[in-house]
Amino acid sequence: MEGAKQATGGNPHEIGLMSFTRAARQEAAERAGEAWGIDPDSLTKDGWIRTGHSICYRQLGVQTGQLLTDSKADQGWVAECFGVRLSTTLDENSANQVWIGDARVAWSLNAWQYHRVTLMPLDEVIKRMREYDPEDAQDISEVQSVAEQYESSKRLDDRCDFTDLLLRFAGVSCSPKHGIGRVKPEGELPPVTTWLFDEQQDASPLLDLVCRRLLEGAKVRFAYAVGDPFQSIYGFAGSSSECFMGWQVSRERTMPKSYRCPAKILDYGEMCLRKMTRSGGYWDRGVAPSGGEGKILNHYDIEEMSSIVKGDDDWLLLARTNYHVSRISGYLASIGIPCRSTRSNAEPTLRGIGMSALFKLENNQPVTGEEWSRAIAILPSRSAKEEIVKRGWKKKWKDQPMAAQWDVIFPEDLQEVGATAQLCSAIASGDWCGLVDHGTAWRKSAKKYGPDLASAPKVRVGTIHSAKGMQAENVAVLTTTSQRVQRASEIEEQYNEECRLAYVAATRSSRNLHIIEEAGLRKPRMEAFA
Repeated sequence: MEGAKQATGGNPHEIGLMSFTRAARQEAAERAGEAWGIDPDSLTKDGWIRTGHSICYRQLGVQTGQLLTDSKADQGWVAECFGVRLSTTLDENSANQVWIGDARVAWSLNAWQYHRVTLMPLDEVIKRMREYDPEDAQDISEVQSVAEQYESSKRLDDRCDFTDLLLRFAGVSCSPKHGIGRVKPEGELPPVTTWLFDEQQDASPLLDLVCRRLLEGAKVRFAYAVGDPFQSIYGFAGSSSECFMGWQVSRERTMPKSYRCPAKILDYGEMCLRKMTRSGGYWDRGVAPSGGEGKILNHYDIEEMSSIVKGDDDWLLLARTNYHVSRISGYLASIGIPCRSTRSNAEPTLRGIGMSALFKLENNQPVTGEEWSRAIAILPSRSAKEEIVKRGWKKKWKDQPMAAQWDVIFPEDLQEVGATAQLCSAIASGDWCGLVDHGTAWRKSAKKYGPDLASAPKVRVGTIHSAKGMQAENVAVLTTTSQRVQRASEIEEQYNEECRLAYVAATRSSRNLHIIEEAGLRKPRMEAFA
């Protein structure tokens, strides 16, 4: 980006960087803003550091209320179109939002979505999905019927979804009856001189067409596509590293040295990749390890491994499925280790701020009015037959600018700001923790590590998919998986993706890699973590 800025006259708003996630977009904007002395918000709102969907949304001029999102209201709109119960959830295989509820409609909508992003013939999509999810599989006529009803409902109400943005900008038509076709693209091309496409191995065939159209802009002089085909782990969501590897380029460069992984961990990651079948296309890129020593340690249950986790150390604990993530999080909480989801940022949550305020007051420390407003928000109005918060005071702190009236609140002021005598007593004794969800575990963590770490933990827990791009000095990976994932990995294409997932998990570590293999529980079929 720095080189592009110099080569194109120094105007940062002529540099476009397309990311796949809002988090990646924000990180790029903040780093560029700091380097160039520019407000990061200017680079994302006025400039072109954006996600692919955001670029299309802006150029198509879609109005507020037209776009269907994952909000409950929009899910309800789709459910009402079919007269059935529908909602979306984060799928553990694809790390993508999928429809659940009525089996016929949900399966058909998921097939229709996969068809539109992969641009594969609908019958091939159905065949592929039936291999992964045979229980609710529908035939092509049923999928076409559901898709036609969905598309006609959007037309009648002038609505569109995120995939429609890409289709329209790329110039692709998608009809339940007539399949995939090319039409005139919509939306003007951005006035960008240089495009950078990040994590390009995660592009779907549809998003790849969006990227290629962006290069048709009259001012475009340079384009850089960056990716690692061995970190392609979103096949269930429609991505394909073949799109990235299929670009005709004037120059190709391979990262000469890992900035993160020491030799032992880098070799371990390569071992996971070499377990792929021939169709996986493995080759040695000749990347040198970073400096420093690396260790690989084996454990045989979560409890034994968790005993060495310290709440004030840099830890990343990963599992293949959401269920096993919850197992790890639950056990860490039970032993007083503060942890947060990989999907959350490092800032304290509003709930954490509230509990931190109650903990400070318990220890005779003052809090600000803003902190007390968060505390009173998480407390119940009543507990059993006792009043906890005085009548009307929760609303006062929510609807009126009370925080501005109270710069500081001491324990002796609590009854003046809405606390009953019962609440004052509970705060003084530490029994307040029983009044709020997860309060006991939080207080246990705060007593051991302090309220700051309890509110904004350093230890992160999540799925392998959610940890893409992250790193930590200490990484622990639980190899136990689910029956569904195990069944899917019997298909060669998915087997290779599981090997790539193992590679991504292992290479998050910059020092110590802990492998947790639970005796007697399911392991990935390919045994990439061996």
